Amino acid sequence: MQLAATWVMGTPPPALEREPVQADERDALTALVARVREGDPTAFERLYHATRDDVYAVLFKLLGPSPELDDLFQEAWIQLIGAIRRFRGESRFSTFAWRVCANVALKHLRTRRRRPEDLVNELPELPAVSGTPHDLAQAKESAALVHAALELLSPKKRVVFVYAELMEMRLEEIAQAVDAPLNTVRSRLLNARAEFPRALAEVQRLHRSRRPVHGGA
Repeated sequence: MQLAATWVMGTPPPALEREPVQADERDALTALVARVREGDPTAFERLYHATRDDVYAVLFKLLGPSPELDDLFQEAWIQLIGAIRRFRGESRFSTFAWRVCANVALKHLRTRRRRPEDLVNELPELPAVSGTPHDLAQAKESAALVHAALELLSPKKRVVFVYAELMEMRLEEIAQAVDAPLNTVRSRLLNARAEFPRALAEVQRLHRSRRPVHGGA
């Protein structure tokens, strides 16, 4: 069964609720990566099983529910394995992996830009909500609105915003993950933080306007 088919729209994937990776786990991943680079096939399988849920969860946060998510997950892994020989250990392996995820997401987002009206028409009937991006993303009933609002951000701003607000990454980590200067990342994040509330308000307005009006007796 495909991973995407097992998740209800708006339900955070299990990997999103995991505890942060501990130091000993990072050391184990680094050792596995070294063995993969040496051509050890068993190490590749272990690395895949150790990180696949996290890679899929990051793509889910970046792109939201999508029928193409499984294909994009496979594409990310192909790119990750192809680039793994360039990993020298200067940064955490997760940062290296999130860079691949960002590249895959950006390529996909540039080809699927949609109008606000189209996004709202795909939403289920949900109550109007408000709050911080992090709080909204945790609530099943509001996740669809968040994903729709994120669609209104430019791809580069969206990736930076998700990494900062939904994954709580530091600016330095984001700069490495998106391969951009720190000041550029800071500027994109500031703009995205200013644009997101307006995007969310627009999505909510359109969503409310399409609800049927029930007349009184």
